[in-house]
Amino acid sequence: MLEFIHKYFPGAEWAIAALFGAVVAVPFHDDLKTKRGFAMFVFTGVTCGYFLTVPVMRYFHINPESAGGVGFLVGAFGGSMLSAVIRAIKEADLWQLVRSRFGGGGQ
Repeated sequence: MLEFIHKYFPGAEWAIAALFGAVVAVPFHDDLKTKRGFAMFVFTGVTCGYFLTVPVMRYFHINPESAGGVGFLVGAFGGSMLSAVIRAIKEADLWQLVRSRFGGGGQ
């Protein structure tokens, strides 16, 4: 069974560690009130953990034996970072920025 997982889903350990990291980080976020918010937070944490574990390990020169721990941390903080970015985009007045940049603001 493990050979099948390693063959068709390389990096499954990182994704599972990131899943646990994202689930552990959920209680610390008060803005996750809906099931959709919970699911998106966990999904973004797992996605960040799966795709960013190896680059983070290379950047900080971390031993490959610590991939699970790095995946856990990237999953926990990845969901937090992406939710903060999405919240900042929603709160920004992008239309006002475009109008002021290209002139059309009447002020």
